[in-house]
Amino acid sequence: SRVLQAALERAAADDKPVFLPPGAYFVSNIVLPRRTRLMGVPGASRLIHTGGGHFLMSENATHVELSGLVIDGANRAIDAYAEGALRISGAAHAVIDNCQVVGSAEAGIYIDRSAGRIERTKVSGGGGGCGIYALGSRGLTIAGNEVSDCANGGILVHRWQPGEDGTMVVNNRVGRIGARNGGTGQWGNGINVFRTHSVTVSGNHVADCAFSAIRANGGS
Repeated sequence: SRVLQAALERAAADDKPVFLPPGAYFVSNIVLPRRTRLMGVPGASRLIHTGGGHFLMSENATHVELSGLVIDGANRAIDAYAEGALRISGAAHAVIDNCQVVGSAEAGIYIDRSAGRIERTKVSGGGGGCGIYALGSRGLTIAGNEVSDCANGGILVHRWQPGEDGTMVVNNRVGRIGARNGGTGQWGNGINVFRTHSVTVSGNHVADCAFSAIRANGGS
């Protein structure tokens, strides 16, 4: 963890990328710097959580980009503040492309108050939450992903208060979504839109969900 953290910070200072060759990298409590470009070989460069605290986290980044990585939570516990295997907060531009996010004890990807895109990424095994949770977004694009086998939801687009959001949820494949938290439809939806204005949900393939394929509540 210390070696990877130091490499990311050196690269960010020089505005350069970090490349992870194929292999398994056992890490925890990684803080992604404000200008992060971390890339690997798709399906072969694996970051594996060793447990405790958080796994990967970014706060108030100018540009954070992850591509070609397997982000494996290994079903190990994370602290409540982390919310997901990958937590991105307040990013001016976030890019998650051609990754796999698997085995999270909570949400797979938790992204709040951010702009950017999540594309061509497979998210499975959100053991305590959903696959992708986008909260208070600023024109986020969630496109061409595969989300499956999550405990309480597939793709969630929410806000704390009703307001303009502009997220586009297009051409994703969502399936095998449970509702472990129970209720009458708050959980267990393939795509859930709550309090968000100007959201597009189009061209998605949604199947085998505990409740609705697509649920919209309190938006316009």
